[in-house]
Amino acid sequence: MLALSAYTVINPAINQNSLHTNPDFFDASNKSFALLSKAYIDGKWHNTEVKLGRQSLDTPFADSDDIRMMPNFFNAYTLKNTDIAHLTLQAGFIDKMAGWENGVDSSRFVDIAQVLGTDDTNGIYYASAAYDIDDLSLSLWYYRYTDIADILYAEAGYAYTLFEYAALTLGLQFSDTHQTGAALLGTKNAHTFGVSTKIAFASLGITLLGAYNKDNGKSGACDLSLGGGPYFTSMEDQTIDAIGAQGSAWMGAVGYDLSALGIKNMTCGIAFGKFTANEENMHYHTKETDIVVEYAPLDQFTMTAAYARVNHKDDNGADFSQFRLIVSYSF
Repeated sequence: MLALSAYTVINPAINQNSLHTNPDFFDASNKSFALLSKAYIDGKWHNTEVKLGRQSLDTPFADSDDIRMMPNFFNAYTLKNTDIAHLTLQAGFIDKMAGWENGVDSSRFVDIAQVLGTDDTNGIYYASAAYDIDDLSLSLWYYRYTDIADILYAEAGYAYTLFEYAALTLGLQFSDTHQTGAALLGTKNAHTFGVSTKIAFASLGITLLGAYNKDNGKSGACDLSLGGGPYFTSMEDQTIDAIGAQGSAWMGAVGYDLSALGIKNMTCGIAFGKFTANEENMHYHTKETDIVVEYAPLDQFTMTAAYARVNHKDDNGADFSQFRLIVSYSF
């Protein structure tokens, strides 16, 4: 099967001052663009699927992270097999990336070497195994960034019904990163673990979430993610890999489903997080507060409003706030 999909992003020319234009929205010149975002051949044989070409990916260190005008897309060659019950095996190779997080130009597929800031790497290889049965999920991922680093990532999740109207979800994660080959991006030494817990009270419409990450490596949490990244404590702006040294992060959040008040298809939430470097490297001490409202009156129509306030208690930059409104209609 051959699949094609295109994205068009239009600059309405309301504000032509480049200093006041968000560079995440448009091309490298802050102009409108069109992109053939998906163009792949998809072949299936029994329980094995092969996909070759431009496509979306959903992996811990390479994902769409769809929070701007256009998500991330990848030129990749992927293989997936589900012959064994409850077990999914995957392998792939990524050599190009388009979208707002390629760091070069959203409007075109850029070589992975350029995305990562080097000229010599030959792409990213990955393999994974994921096991899901009943309320338990386990996954193990391996990435090889050629001549840069090897990454091993593991995650476990377990859901448990506390009583009739409350459900508990627990999560554990671990990431280990080491430079490899020519070490084109220098030392990469990260040992990051995380824990998360979520309690949902369905009858009340209330969800409580807490998460913690800590890194004990020499270079801080792995910063090679092509997308939003896997860390439990990631927020609208801050992530633990932004610290750039050994450190820790925690966040807490409360969500509310307004259907309990008769307002259907609307949810809101508030979250607070803190990101801190270890004492011997105390150059990063940042707090963030997020407020998010989501409304989906129709299956094809969604609205998301997100506000983030970031406060620095160091020399990392001035305090700032950002507001993001996304309205989406599919047809």
